[in-house]
Amino acid sequence: MSKAARNIVNRVLSAVRWLLSPVLGEFNFFLAVWLINCSVTIGYMIGCASIEDNNLWHGVRCFALGTAVSYLLTVVLYLLRPCWLRRCYKTLIYIILITLQAVYTFIFLNFDMNLGPRVLVLLAETNTKEAGEFVNSYFLSSKSLWTYAIMVAVIAAVSVGEWKCRWLSRLAKRRFVRWLLALTVLPLVVCGAWLSHNYVRLAMCQHSKELNKWVQDFGVDALDHLSTTYYSLCYLGVADADIAQAVAVAQQVDSTPVEVNEPDSLNVVLVLGESYIKSHCALYGYEHNTTPQLIAERDRGNLIVFNDVISPYNATSQVQKNVFSLNDKSAGEMWYEKPMLPTVLRHAGFKVYFWDNQRNYSKTEMFTITVNSFIYNSTIAGLSYDETSDNGMTIDGNLINNFKKNTKVPRGKYNFYIFHLMGQHVHPVGRYPKKIGFDVFTADSIRRQEKWLTADKRTYIAQYDNATLYNDEIMKRIFDLWRDKNTVVVYFSDHGDEAYDWRDHIGRGNVNGPDARLFHSDNDVPFMVWCSDTYINRHPALVKQLRVASTRKGMVHDVGHLVLRLSGVITPYYLPKRDISSAEFEPIPRIVYDKYDYDKYR
Repeated sequence: MSKAARNIVNRVLSAVRWLLSPVLGEFNFFLAVWLINCSVTIGYMIGCASIEDNNLWHGVRCFALGTAVSYLLTVVLYLLRPCWLRRCYKTLIYIILITLQAVYTFIFLNFDMNLGPRVLVLLAETNTKEAGEFVNSYFLSSKSLWTYAIMVAVIAAVSVGEWKCRWLSRLAKRRFVRWLLALTVLPLVVCGAWLSHNYVRLAMCQHSKELNKWVQDFGVDALDHLSTTYYSLCYLGVADADIAQAVAVAQQVDSTPVEVNEPDSLNVVLVLGESYIKSHCALYGYEHNTTPQLIAERDRGNLIVFNDVISPYNATSQVQKNVFSLNDKSAGEMWYEKPMLPTVLRHAGFKVYFWDNQRNYSKTEMFTITVNSFIYNSTIAGLSYDETSDNGMTIDGNLINNFKKNTKVPRGKYNFYIFHLMGQHVHPVGRYPKKIGFDVFTADSIRRQEKWLTADKRTYIAQYDNATLYNDEIMKRIFDLWRDKNTVVVYFSDHGDEAYDWRDHIGRGNVNGPDARLFHSDNDVPFMVWCSDTYINRHPALVKQLRVASTRKGMVHDVGHLVLRLSGVITPYYLPKRDISSAEFEPIPRIVYDKYDYDKYR
């Protein structure tokens, strides 16, 4: 080996020794912090052998990030000199990590949850009574006892490590161990250090627009305790900023000019369905007659069926925020940058009623928390609604009955009604009443021959079709409420679903890449406008334009602009280029999940 080569090798080895010195000098601390902080990551990587959704490359990146964080904490301790300061620092880090590990273990064993924004939100919103009930319910549960046992073992291991710190330090300085650390820890630290620059960018995110871009660029979620907690705190700060801007935007509505170009009384109804697979709708050619009432309305000329409208997401919370807002999503506007449709209509003089069958559905889940923090924010709600329902019902028929019996605010000349249905959501067998005419389809009705279709799966499909048939009846009941009045109803689903339609799978999940079959199941939605005879007679030109527009390609997040036109409301917030019924409507690339052009994969 030449002298120059030896010099290079010596310098490299010196750099390795220098980088390893904090780990070798504080080996027991590094080992404890590393294993506790990365415990979830290690479990995730082990799970790659048996869990299909676990991605090994994702686990390695997260392990590198967690290792870099642990290394940084060790470097700080290594540089500290006063003994009392070192003891305080070590105690603080141990308390933080052991607490995070205890919280993670407890919520994972009891609720199958991970550390994240959802946990912090729930902790912040829990009152004293709820906290007492929680302790009584879970303090001595078997899974909680397992948590206590695990944490006693963790604390004991950390204590033994501190007791045997000199022995561990001598072990780390052995030649074999040093080479092992150099070949494993240091590459992970370098890779993690490179990944950590993303977290500097994360701290600069002020609104969800920047946070969404950060998530897209970074590409993965961290798994180690400290990075996850840091992300969660940033997420909550961004969420608070979004709501604060949404409130400010809502308060500005009162200062904008508005008028209603409708001489007679008018009822406008917006019905938001749930998990409606378009290909299971007989209106669109499904083999089973799941929509006899809607077909009858279409044949009478009252129902205008739009053929090609899609949803941008397969999650209710993301769709609902953009549906309620008047933002121009195609121009990059976020839901918190423009006011809600009901806020503008109430400012125009409409009485606004909101009956929501999902208001308290899974209220501890982030998808409910995030959307409710927007549409039920006290300030926004005060500016947007005259009356709302208190609780959800088991089935949608009960929601309609509750509306008919319990609305107390007198109707106005102009009225806007919003119904958010449960539809065919999650467990279709529980979405329709039994033995009163809706148990029409059975497993024997499903004639398809795919190999995965067992008797139970055919039964599930039949139950989904029965729930769709019941949804058809619900729409008829809504039409009947205002059939003899000047009324227009807009109905669509927030997203689709899967019911063993093209693969052995039900429900919705993460979208890992563009797939036309997945888009057709999850993003194609039924979309229609129902007009009473009175409305048709008083607005013949508008109804004619609706029929012409029914073949256009649209997206549900622009529905607010259509509703403004149907309501006769003249406001600066109305964008004719985003109103599918307008002659000025401009087709746009239909982007789903913020990155895929739907029409390129259909």
